[in-house]
Amino acid sequence: MNPPAPDPREAPLPAELLDLTGEVCPFTFVRMRLALEALPLGSELRVLVDHEPASRNLPRSAREWGQEILAVDAAGPGRWTIDVRKRVP
Repeated sequence: MNPPAPDPREAPLPAELLDLTGEVCPFTFVRMRLALEALPLGSELRVLVDHEPASRNLPRSAREWGQEILAVDAAGPGRWTIDVRKRVP
């Protein structure tokens, strides 16, 4: 007997990618916010940054705004990925 198929309403949507390399704060937050606002609730956004303060400021600002930070990871020398799930419009 096969296990039941997952309910598609509960499955996370595929992550969108927002490449902000070369951008600096506060423009990184503005661009991330605009990208999240365009996505449906529950969507995931992966943000790629190479500005070290953005690797700290974007997660903090997104949490304060009510979004869920899934991960912040090093993506190579001087590069980070920030995975965000949209929880509020």
